[in-house]
Order: sequence, then structure tokens, then C-alpha cells
Amino acid sequence: MLEGKGTILDVARRVSNALKARSIAAPVIGGISVVLHQYIRTTRDVDLWVPGPLNDVADCLHAEGATFNSTKREFVINDVPVHLVTLEQTGFAPTHLVDIEQIRTVSLADLISLKLSSGTGSIRRTRDISDVIGLIEANHLNGRFTPKIAKSLRKEFKELLKGLAREA
Repeated sequence: MLEGKGTILDVARRVSNALKARSIAAPVIGGISVVLHQYIRTTRDVDLWVPGPLNDVADCLHAEGATFNSTKREFVINDVPVHLVTLEQTGFAPTHLVDIEQIRTVSLADLISLKLSSGTGSIRRTRDISDVIGLIEANHLNGRFTPKIAKSLRKEFKELLKGLAREA
């Protein structure tokens, strides 16, 4: 699919492998995860979902040569921004991790739940709703996928499915 090429993917793979080697569960989310789950779109950074202390992930990133830009509050590896994302920011905790193209990420259902949670929580996060629509279309999802979505977000998922069906 992605042929393993591109600086951003290389950074995501490098960071993912370093975290796995240290047994740190901090999967890649955001645009990279969206692309890994078949909806191709652009992204300029690597987002990591961090369920626990940020220090362990920060130490791992520093060991991989990352610098921390305190002004932008992001790590940088090979000119690629790396962001640490917490439960407080997402409102949803993913439970199923998968490896795709040597990158640890979240399952498709968890990714959609993450995107719905942040996308319905802020008008500034419309990109997340667009990603959900793209993931639905790219993966040919229908109502049978609904039980895999976080219970609290199933209504929103069904509404998107209905809207897409009306426009088909």
C-alpha cells in the first residue's frame, strides 16, 4: 500500500519500533493511522496516543534523537513533528492495537471512535469527521460495523452512515 516510503512514515516506523522495544504502549494515531487504515490523505506529523506517564515516551523519543520544541510543545525527528496525545485530549481510550506496515497503531474501530470523539467535541476538529467519512468509504463499512464502535459514539457513527447513504 504505502511501500514503506516517505520521511513521515519512516519516522512513525522508527518511533513505533523504539516504543515497542521498550514495551511502551503508545500507538500511532492521527493522519498516519488514517492512511494505514486505507484512507489516503496528507499529514505532516506523527501523533502518539499516550495512556500513561509522558516521561517514558519522552525519554524514548530523546533516545531516538528527538529534540523538544517547547514553543510548539512538540518533539521533532528529521524535521517531522511528533505530538503526544492524552486521554484528556481525545476523550476516548483505544483498547485494540494492531501492527500495520511495522507501525503500531490502533484498530480501525478504535481509530473511528477516537476521531468521532474529538470531531464531535469541537467545531475546530472537522478534519476528524472528514477522516471518519473517508474511512467508512475506503473500507466499505456499513451498519454491521457499528457494534465495534465505542458505545457512546455509535449514534454519531450511524448518523454518518445514514448521511452517506442518502448521498450515494
